[in-house]
Amino acid sequence: MAIELTDGRPWVLLSGTLCTDAVFDGLLDALGVPSASCRPVALRRPAVEDYLPELRAACLPGAVVCGFSLGALVAAHLADRLLASQFILFGLNPHADDPAKREGRLRLARDVAVTGGAAALAQRLAPLCGPDPKAARRQILAMADETADAIPAQTELALSRPGALESLAQARAPVSLFTGTRDAAAPFWMAQDAANVARHGRAIPLAGLGHYALVEDPAACAEAVNHHVMQGPDLI
Repeated sequence: MAIELTDGRPWVLLSGTLCTDAVFDGLLDALGVPSASCRPVALRRPAVEDYLPELRAACLPGAVVCGFSLGALVAAHLADRLLASQFILFGLNPHADDPAKREGRLRLARDVAVTGGAAALAQRLAPLCGPDPKAARRQILAMADETADAIPAQTELALSRPGALESLAQARAPVSLFTGTRDAAAPFWMAQDAANVARHGRAIPLAGLGHYALVEDPAACAEAVNHHVMQGPDLI
């Protein structure tokens, strides 16, 4: 049976590091999700458990939880305690943070404090894919400037986050994981790890796209979601 995700049910949005919920705009527009249905949850607290009360309140019956990168990790870690009908996660690394990344994360936070989000991220941003990489880069850097003040909490969240495989294994709702085939930050095998433990998990590659697939080619992301989630079998 096809799943209708544009019927007014809540869409709970968790964006990533130095991102606003605008990272989902192209996807949601292409899917026809009304803005009134969207409930963004900003990453401005330093621990995964800090988000549970807000997410529980936002996850009304039939809710779809959509996360990107660090936001996807928060959603995945709490998936067994949220009454969602679907989890749609982009660029997820379901494992605890690699200690080798610690100094780089702290250096980014220091640079953001000194130079601003866009300037700090610009020198670290990998080459982008999709039909208009320049436009994608402008959007990503604009979001970084808007969320620069959240980087201390986001850095602590990234460094201290637990792995999400155990919670994904207990999730009752279907978990769909979308990852660009050129995503170096969260390679496709990580999505497969998550899908393999979830009761109703599936990992879907986004051909030719990178970590910021949602911004690089939102139409392709929407097509994948439409095919695999909205028109796919209801796994509940």
